[in-house]
Parts: sequence; structure tokens; C-alpha cells
Amino acid sequence: MIPHWQIWFLLGMVCMQVCGQKTPARIENYQVESTDKQLVITYDLRSDEPGSLHQIDLVVINNAGEVVYPDSVTGDVGTVIPAGDRKRIIWNIYQEFDVIYGDFQPQLILDGDKEYGFKGGPENLFLSLLVPGLGDYFVADHRSMTVRPYYKTAFTYGMLGLAWAAKAGREQIPAVMSPPGWYRADLADGTVNWVYKDDWWVTVPEQTDYWLFRYDAELFLGIGLAAWITDVIWVARRGKRNNQIRSTLYDHLTVVPYQNGIMINFAYEF
Repeated sequence: MIPHWQIWFLLGMVCMQVCGQKTPARIENYQVESTDKQLVITYDLRSDEPGSLHQIDLVVINNAGEVVYPDSVTGDVGTVIPAGDRKRIIWNIYQEFDVIYGDFQPQLILDGDKEYGFKGGPENLFLSLLVPGLGDYFVADHRSMTVRPYYKTAFTYGMLGLAWAAKAGREQIPAVMSPPGWYRADLADGTVNWVYKDDWWVTVPEQTDYWLFRYDAELFLGIGLAAWITDVIWVARRGKRNNQIRSTLYDHLTVVPYQNGIMINFAYEF
């Protein structure tokens, strides 16, 4: 049997490896604006390699959850895009849709390819089953996430730790039993009567002294498990969407892209 410290050491090494990965290029300062007939996306393409050329692709997830590859796009999109600021993509959206309603989620793909350009698929949910938040590193860029994976790990384990502490700090107080004998009974008319009880009887019932509040351990356990399950579901859905984008995008690509890449997500509501 593997010692517990070795398991945690290996998991820590995996997280350090994931957090320490670097990409040769990145997208920053992306913005989306809507005009009467167009959707305008601006971004800065930064690279540590002077003179490097990159591939930028735009895919969109519509309000039905379907992946759409826009055809009527112009500007700084496609292959051989040099690094620089204030890059601009114009999508003539009304050439493809007669009516716009709901929300769209445009996604810029930087140097994407089948092996590296997209994070993994829904199978990474098993990593989050092992450690909450671990699968997030393999289906999304954790640096662009609002709720970072280590927040999920800390919160989930924190709730489970509180559940354990609440359960350990709970005390079961036994019932108070009164032995047989004469007991005073105050009557309604103000007189006193003495009654003999010939068996043991309960004066104070059995009760629970909770650590913080009533059912505290159950509440903390429920919150922790809910956070864990939510993360597993999120990883599965994000991984499935990654596969959809990968399949849709490469149905349209004709040029083999570069070998390292990241996906920058942003949402815009019409």
C-alpha cells in the first residue's frame, strides 16, 4: 500500500507542473463591441519571440449550446498573424443570422492544434473525482478562470474539514432518569400532593449538544459534497465543449497550426 504522504507529494508535483507551464504567446486585453451590423473583437497578441507569426481562429457557442464556426469574418484572424497590440476582428454576424437573440460566447483560439490547442475532454472529470479542482487544470486555462481551481480545492476540503470537526465536537447527552420514590406534585388549587412513583422515569430526554448549531456537521458535509459534485459536472461539460470546438474548428482548417496554444474565453451578451 502506498503511504499517504507519497500520494500527496505526487499530486503536489502534478499541480506544480500544471501551474508552471508557460506558453510562447498569449492574448490580452480582449474586448467585444456590437454595432448595428457587426461584432467587433479587439485584442492584443503578445509573444516572447520577436517576429513570430501565429494562427488566430474564432469559434462561437450560441445560446442553444451549439458550436458555430463564423464564415463572414475579416481582420486579424487566420494564419500568419504577427504579434502586436490592437488587433481587430470583424464578424458580419447578420450575414449569417437573420435574427439575434439570447447570448453568444465567442472564443479566440491561439495557435490551436489537435494535441495542444485545446484542453482535454470530459474524461478529466475523474481527476476532479480524485481531488476537487484538479480536473480544471486540464480542461481550461486556470489563469483566466474567475473561480480558480485551488479555490475549489480549498473550499471543498474546508467544508469537509468543518463537517469532521463538527461531528467530532458533538456530544450526546443521555436522558436524566429519576428513581422510584415520593415526588411532590403542585396542584392547580395551590395545595401540595405527594405521589409515589414505583419505576424509573425520564425527567430530561436524551439530547444532542451540537458543536456550532443544530445539524452543523450535516450542513457542512452537504455543502462540501455539493461543491465537489459541481466541479466534477463542470469539468465534464467543459471537456465535452472542448471536444465540440476541436471537431468543429478542424473541419474548417486547411493549414496545420502551430504546436502550442491556449484558449482565451470571453462572453458577450446581445
